[in-house]
Amino acid sequence: MTAETNSSRDIVLWILFALILGAGIYGFVFFENQVLDLVRIVGLLVVALVAAFVAAKTVHGRQLVDYVREADVERRKVVWPTRQETTQTTLIVVAVTIVIGILLFFMDTIFGFLVRRLIGIGGGL
Repeated sequence: MTAETNSSRDIVLWILFALILGAGIYGFVFFENQVLDLVRIVGLLVVALVAAFVAAKTVHGRQLVDYVREADVERRKVVWPTRQETTQTTLIVVAVTIVIGILLFFMDTIFGFLVRRLIGIGGGL
């Protein structure tokens, strides 16, 4: 297939995708009072899957599918921390946050005191 033919085919598929998805949304809203919500939701999901299948046949759709597959492969390579590692890391973060908070409190108090003394506001030592 040439790029021009492929482009024309993609345009037709994107229009078909939009029509299918639009029809599904219209049906979801149109049958609001006539059909159970569960049936409407399942119907909309089925229509969305059909529309996604049509979109996946385009060049950009195939690129997205490939990207999602590659991302899933990378996700499977991740080594997740154990419960113990997560707990220890969380406790370290909490402890460091508390220590930094205390240090900032004391620095703020000291600098505030010094600035007040320099500009002559407030009595004290």
